Amino acid sequence: MKNFIISVLFINLLISANARRLIVIRHGEKISDDYLGLNDKGKARAQCLYQIFNSNTSYGKPQSIYSNKRGNKSHRPYDTVKPLADRYGLKVQEFHKYEPEEFVKNTLNKDSSNIILLSSAREWIPSLVKAIGYRIPEEVDDFDNIWLIENDDKKGGGKLSVKKQHLESCISSYLNAKKTTTKKKTTTKKKTTIKRTTTTKKKTTTRRTTSSNRKTNKNGSKKIKVVVKTVIKKKIKTTNNNFRCGPYYNAVCPKGYCCSKYNYCGKSSAYCNVGCQPRYGLCN
Repeated sequence: MKNFIISVLFINLLISANARRLIVIRHGEKISDDYLGLNDKGKARAQCLYQIFNSNTSYGKPQSIYSNKRGNKSHRPYDTVKPLADRYGLKVQEFHKYEPEEFVKNTLNKDSSNIILLSSAREWIPSLVKAIGYRIPEEVDDFDNIWLIENDDKKGGGKLSVKKQHLESCISSYLNAKKTTTKKKTTTKKKTTIKRTTTTKKKTTTRRTTSSNRKTNKNGSKKIKVVVKTVIKKKIKTTNNNFRCGPYYNAVCPKGYCCSKYNYCGKSSAYCNVGCQPRYGLCN
């Protein structure tokens, strides 16, 4: 009897030694499906994840971080966990969302980490969890869900539970801090614009005054003319690949796109109607 008890304890010890904690989350909030990245709240959520995933919480500090592979339609799962990975000096390992079984078999189950964080898109989380060995409802809507799998034995023998992130306070503080920073930048930009305008007027006056003395000081007049032309002729640059636009980015949208009030380029009514910026793209 004594030997039997010792054997059972030894087996349980081996199981617990091989068990791991898997944490599955959905990517942060998005602007719309037209954009690759996160909106401001989604970016704030990404910055706040460290508050719940660290050595002082029940979830612990992730030793490996995975996300859906970035494509031409979305970078959101990757962008959600990238700040956390940077904080811990980890690389975000990307996997194909269309092949969850292959990812689990050839990559996830060969990872020796005890705590693993996975970030995925809403429609692919059920198939990912199923490939790991568990089942959840097909409809996934909330951005703050945590699918926690404790003591996973790579055979579906662990315990699955659904938690909440509870990051509202952190997200609110991050957004308020960003508003304050943006306001300061706007004020500084206004002061700089006023200063440049004054300088341009002074140079223009100098140009007019000197033009009357062209015969006596022709070379000097030409030099002043070049300086004035350089100051006045400041063009708005073309937009970048991230489709950002507006005065803050000093960028216009590509031909056929509208610049929304959130400084993004797009073609739907969300970009071309209320709040559209006609100076930086089309508007209805």
